[in-house]
Parts: sequence; structure tokens; C-alpha cells
Amino acid sequence: MSEPPRLPDTHLEKAKDLALQHRRTSKCKVCYDRGYQGTDEHNMLVLCPKCVDSESVIKDWRQYVRDTPELVQLYGDYFEDEEEDEGEEG
Repeated sequence: MSEPPRLPDTHLEKAKDLALQHRRTSKCKVCYDRGYQGTDEHNMLVLCPKCVDSESVIKDWRQYVRDTPELVQLYGDYFEDEEEDEGEEG
């Protein structure tokens, strides 16, 4: 799979909000209570592994991408759920 394009800054705030919504603890010295450690080369958040429920954030982010026409055009099916593949495994 090819690398995703750079996330426009206008959508970065939504990603930060999602990270904050899914924090499991109130105090964290790893991310300084932000829910993320920074951004990567694609301008996407690096979630805090200590205090954030990453699966929930990813689920909500995928829904946000599907509901945002600009991101659907930009990413296509890059953020599509893999549930169909997981359902066939067991």
C-alpha cells in the first residue's frame, strides 16, 4: 500500500479532539495530558500509547474521514475498516 498524503492542517484539530476524548487517565507524563506525542511526516498525530485508547480514536477517525468529502477524495479507501478481513479469520 502506498503512503498516505499529508493531512491538511484544517483537520488536525479534529484529530486532537478525538485523542482527548479517548484518554483513559487524567494525568500523563508521556504526552503532558494532550493525548498525543506530536505529529509524523504525514501531519498525522502520534497517539500516546500510555493514556489513549488508540482503537477507539482510529474508529472515530475513520468515520470522520468517511463523513468529510475533502478527506474521502484525498485518502480514498486508505482509512477503510478491515472488519471484513477480520470476520473471515476465525
